[in-house]
Amino acid sequence: MTVRRFFAASAGLVALLCTTFAAAQPNSAKPSAPAKPDGGALFQNRCGYCHLAGGTGTMMLERRLGKGHGLLGERADLNADFVQAVVRNGLNSMPALTRVEVSDEELSAIGRFLAAPKAARK
Repeated sequence: MTVRRFFAASAGLVALLCTTFAAAQPNSAKPSAPAKPDGGALFQNRCGYCHLAGGTGTMMLERRLGKGHGLLGERADLNADFVQAVVRNGLNSMPALTRVEVSDEELSAIGRFLAAPKAARK
């Protein structure tokens, strides 16, 4: 192999490696912020079994607080901090839920959803 052929082959290999390396680099653009969890969907999925129409939680709340206070999604008197405290610590028939069952981020979204004015939830 002549010196000329050796350098030509080496240059081709270097060009191939540079192209491959450049393609493997992550995009230098800033990553987009993760989407905030949808509190309404989380409420349906995580809490709905008990707290939608016909659920045990709904019936127990109506017994304790009276008609119109059972469906959490329709109440206007809830605030996010109270919802989060009840979920983490439990209250009466409501068991405490761990961060494995509902993460802090998910619980914050659920609390914001339940505390939002009803018109904003739809």
